[in-house]
Amino acid sequence: MNFGKPDAAIALANYARLAADYDASCRQLAPIREEAVALLGLRVGDAVLDVACGTGMSFALLHAATGGTCSVVGVELSPDMCRQARTRAAALDPERIRVVQGSAADADFGATRFDAVLLHYTHDVLRSPVALANLFAFVKPGARVAVAGFKRAPGWAMPLNLFSMFRARRYLSTFEGVAEPWSHLLRWTPDFRWRSRLAGTGYVGWGHRAAPSTAPPPPARSE
Repeated sequence: MNFGKPDAAIALANYARLAADYDASCRQLAPIREEAVALLGLRVGDAVLDVACGTGMSFALLHAATGGTCSVVGVELSPDMCRQARTRAAALDPERIRVVQGSAADADFGATRFDAVLLHYTHDVLRSPVALANLFAFVKPGARVAVAGFKRAPGWAMPLNLFSMFRARRYLSTFEGVAEPWSHLLRWTPDFRWRSRLAGTGYVGWGHRAAPSTAPPPPARSE
């Protein structure tokens, strides 16, 4: 298990193996995905950034949240996942949903400035300050941010932690920061709050995009 920096080569290899059966393997996370999308509080005409969008499983929820009036841009590193996401986007609404293939650390969205950001099970991105800085350069001040993902459960839950980490190793390139996966995000969303899910091995969080600060961010609050 890697506890260092996120590794794009590991991520690409992981998702080359996972892509074909990815949707089926993630169906149990559907309630968390729905909760995270709901926390965005999407409005008519919003521009939404779906970070590490995978096969585009959040597209239908995002699209439906405003009756098909929002625009969605997914960014995805894996070409195998990206192909499926583009097929899904084309089937849903090719004019309002598009997918950018590439790293979150250097993706370019042109003149688009986003009203909302979804980071659903994107641990590698959350543990990269460079990726977050690039993404939030395209996000409007005050934009809503919703996050969901894997985390380490409390220490007393060691057997559960071992099981969940064994399963998660297929999806993450690093386990660095699993105690507080959102810690780098606090620079951009200092009002971040979170709720524990999946017996402490998962979480859902939300906040708003603020101007970056050189001051130490406040600790995230749990509810």
